[in-house]
Amino acid sequence: MKIVLIITFSLLLNTPILLAQTNSPGTIRAAGSPLDRDGALKWLNDVNKAQAAKSNQSLDVSSIEGSPYYNEEFIPGNIYYVNKIYGNYPMRYNAFSDEVEIQRTGSNTMESVYKSMSLSCHIDGEKFIYAKYRNQKGIIQEGYLNRLNSSQKYVLYEKKSKVYKEGKKAATSMHPSYPPKFEDKHEYFLSADNEFPVYFKPSKKELTELFGQDKASDIKSYIKQNKIKLTQKEDLLKLIEYLNSNL
Repeated sequence: MKIVLIITFSLLLNTPILLAQTNSPGTIRAAGSPLDRDGALKWLNDVNKAQAAKSNQSLDVSSIEGSPYYNEEFIPGNIYYVNKIYGNYPMRYNAFSDEVEIQRTGSNTMESVYKSMSLSCHIDGEKFIYAKYRNQKGIIQEGYLNRLNSSQKYVLYEKKSKVYKEGKKAATSMHPSYPPKFEDKHEYFLSADNEFPVYFKPSKKELTELFGQDKASDIKSYIKQNKIKLTQKEDLLKLIEYLNSNL
């Protein structure tokens, strides 16, 4: 089985903004944020005029250990346009190509939701938003993040990825071989006062750098008293809610 990545631009009336699946689509956005509906329709017309392009990238997943998905099943979900429901479809998140894929009745074409900061996808309780964020190296990127809390002051995001690692053939019969595989990768990003999210490594040292020594002492006391494990998502969320209530 091969995943062949093809970009197909199309205008779909009364449906969400969709594209055939692509591993590295260009990002085309109309000026202004958020887009109003007239602006979105004009933007779609512009996209519709673009020529279809084929990617020369393909991947034989049958020989790869693991999966590009955390959940391969299509699950009913909603697509939101500027916080209003724009459509509902069975969906799944491709964590390797960073795509939200959909399954339409009667269609054999693999499609994905158009990447736009005006669109978000809710799948099985997870909210996928397309956003700018600053990665671990301080470089600004764009991609899907999961918003984990509803507070407005400090917002925690998670990025779930699948990283492809090449296999390794044994040099001699005395050495083991390793097949190519998809590895899980989890990263956290923190947004303060509606700024775009920045990479956040859950550690006491990172908290001290972010909030200063004075506030960090209170945070460390809370962590100790409540036996917070910064490596656990649920505990990390408790800490973020404490920050929202006390800082």
